[in-house]
Amino acid sequence: MNTYFTLWHYTAVILISLALLASSAVTLRNPKTSSKASIIFTYIITALALMFTSILVIDSYTKKITLSNLDNQRIYRTEKLMFTGSVQNSGDYPISEVSVEIKIVNKDTIAKEGGPSYQSNAFAELVGDAKAKPSFIVVTEVVATNLKPGQRKNFIIMMPYPSYFKGFTDYIRAFGQ
Repeated sequence: MNTYFTLWHYTAVILISLALLASSAVTLRNPKTSSKASIIFTYIITALALMFTSILVIDSYTKKITLSNLDNQRIYRTEKLMFTGSVQNSGDYPISEVSVEIKIVNKDTIAKEGGPSYQSNAFAELVGDAKAKPSFIVVTEVVATNLKPGQRKNFIIMMPYPSYFKGFTDYIRAFGQ
C-alpha cells in the first residue's frame, strides 16, 4: 500500500524537525535570553510553515499526472454529461490517489456585439438568491489509486447537465495525493 509521502517528503520533515530541535536547544541553553517560550513558539510556527511549503513543492515535482484521450458526450435521456479519458503517472514515484476535477461553465450562444459572450449571475449566487441558477458545476472524483510510474488508467465520470445551460465550456484538471 502506498502512502502520501515519498522518501523526499520524509527527508524534508526530518531535516526541519532536527533544525527545530537544535534551535530550541540552543535557545534553552542560552542564559541571557529572557523570553525563551516566545522564541521557541516562533521556531515552531516557522518549522510548520516550512514543512507545509516543502511538502507542496515536493508534490509538484514527484506527482506528475498526464490527462489524455479526453472526450465528452451529452446523454439527453438522463440530462447528464459523460466525460471519458485516461490518466497516466508520468513521474518517477507512485501516486496513492489520482482525482479528476471537471468544471462546466454555462455560456450564452448569443453574443452581443462588443459585450461579453456570457452574462454571469455570480452576484446573485454569492448573495444567495434562491431564484438564481448556478452558472457552473464542479465535480471531483477519485479515478485511480496506487498508480505506479508509467501506469495508465481509463476513467468515466458522469455529471448532471442543467437544462437551462445554453452550451458549456469545460475545464478539466487532474491532481494526485
